[in-house]
Amino acid sequence: MLIVNADDLGASSLTTNSTLDGFSEGLLTSSSAMVWMPDSERAARLALDHTLPVGLHLNLTQPFAADSVPEEVRRRQRTLTAVFAPSDPRISLPRDLPRGLIAAAITDQITRFRELFGDPTHIDGHHHVHINAAVLKQLPREIPIRPPLASLGTGPAGERRLLRRFRKPDGCLDYARIHPALGGSGLDALDHAADHPLEVMVHPAADAERSALRSEAWRVTLARLPLGSYRDLY
Repeated sequence: MLIVNADDLGASSLTTNSTLDGFSEGLLTSSSAMVWMPDSERAARLALDHTLPVGLHLNLTQPFAADSVPEEVRRRQRTLTAVFAPSDPRISLPRDLPRGLIAAAITDQITRFRELFGDPTHIDGHHHVHINAAVLKQLPREIPIRPPLASLGTGPAGERRLLRRFRKPDGCLDYARIHPALGGSGLDALDHAADHPLEVMVHPAADAERSALRSEAWRVTLARLPLGSYRDLY
């Protein structure tokens, strides 16, 4: 089963519109949404109207942009975005980080997601922050998660042990690294999905990826593989 997941729903009106277009054209099968971002509330209304499968795109690397963020939540987010580096999801965190801060921030976002979208189909992370061991320890085990992106490698042993607690596809590939039109290695990398769950991560707001999603090569690939979403991992 191939899960074609569009990240960043709600980050902007462009991202939301591009994602909705991708679903309507049959090019996507899943999405993950950010909360307390400029278009989060509209994105939620549209996702519910179209009964889209949406997970939480956990954000610990970027400040919230919505006006409606509670001040305590905004302070927690500001503290964590000063710690987590977008370029290194496995960064070691400072010892003096307040105890329980990460758990509280995750609860903030899951609670807000449920208020807007309902239950998340899964959790993945902005800049892959969800695979940081300190974050993995705090994620609810009953919700499936995105496995580490193939290009990030398998990670340290402690992280691998934590990952085994969660339901997840066999792997996750970056669309930009496999579609030939984007300089990728080839769509045959998705053949594993013929018999096993596999995610490909896409960003339809990016012009090049949006164009590649509409290519004949991509439509042929979708036609030859079983498709689904994280709902189908339950």
